[in-house]
Amino acid sequence: MTETELELLNRFSSKYNIECEPTNGKFGSWDFTYEGKEKKYYCEMKKRNFTLELAKSKYSEGLILEMHKYERILRKTKNEKSAQGLYINFFDCDSVLVFNLNKTRINNWVWRTMPESTDFGRKSYVYKYITLLEYDKGKVLYI
Repeated sequence: MTETELELLNRFSSKYNIECEPTNGKFGSWDFTYEGKEKKYYCEMKKRNFTLELAKSKYSEGLILEMHKYERILRKTKNEKSAQGLYINFFDCDSVLVFNLNKTRINNWVWRTMPESTDFGRKSYVYKYITLLEYDKGKVLYI
């Protein structure tokens, strides 16, 4: 995790009084975990460099989720009792959009040519299997 991501994670955990455990290593299967009253949450985190309102107007179809991220979290949560997978999007306006991947129905996956990483200065492109998560399938929180 980057320093910015750790700062967001700390703000999130302080605001909602949860103890988040970041995953060790650059290529972990999820970014962090935390335990609720009766459930354990495996979380994929995405820092968006724009506001939620801009996202809704500029990317009206929804937010990108890559299949391999979805699949690795669901594989873990489906095999562990009382576990849930969350896709947590942090925006510049201190809003957070959270999708419960175990409860979000996704029917439409497509192949797209996209930058290899979110470091958009790079010119390397790859095919990615993605879906677009509709905003209303998530829950808005604030930090």
